Amino acid sequence: MSERMNLAAWSGVFGTWVSIAAAAGGGYLGLQTYNEEVAKMEDARVVQTFALYDMFSSEERLQARQRILDAANNDTDFVGHDLWLTLDFFDALEVCVKRDLCDQDLALRLFQPYAVPIWTGLQEQIVGGRTESDPNMGGGVEWLAGLPPPAPVAQTPTEAPAETQASGEATDVTAP
Repeated sequence: MSERMNLAAWSGVFGTWVSIAAAAGGGYLGLQTYNEEVAKMEDARVVQTFALYDMFSSEERLQARQRILDAANNDTDFVGHDLWLTLDFFDALEVCVKRDLCDQDLALRLFQPYAVPIWTGLQEQIVGGRTESDPNMGGGVEWLAGLPPPAPVAQTPTEAPAETQASGEATDVTAP
């Protein structure tokens, strides 16, 4: 009877270890799947941001944006629909970023250089054009212009020493 008990005990221990290994393997696979899904979501946000950039760079929007930037920087005239077209784009961009459908850092890098001068130069006209039916008109350009600028792109390690040596600064390396 002791042999059976011994076999039963070992069988229980073996079953426990198999269960632990299966749980660990399942947990690892679950974590890997989760990480892959997160990476796909990151990629999807970048793709969506670039899709908006393609729209932003269309011929119609490019011409409208140029007239709006000229008006913002030089007090030149513009057609009303140019401003609405531009403001609607920035409103859509804000929604896209805030709903986590677009990448905020990439959106800042691509669109903030346009939003800041538009908001700075036309803020009074934008705020003055707000109505009861559209109290947030231009909110997207205001939001984007008000965000802190993105951090500079990091240098690769091979670029940094070349720039330091080119600028004539001392380095830790001494010549023989």
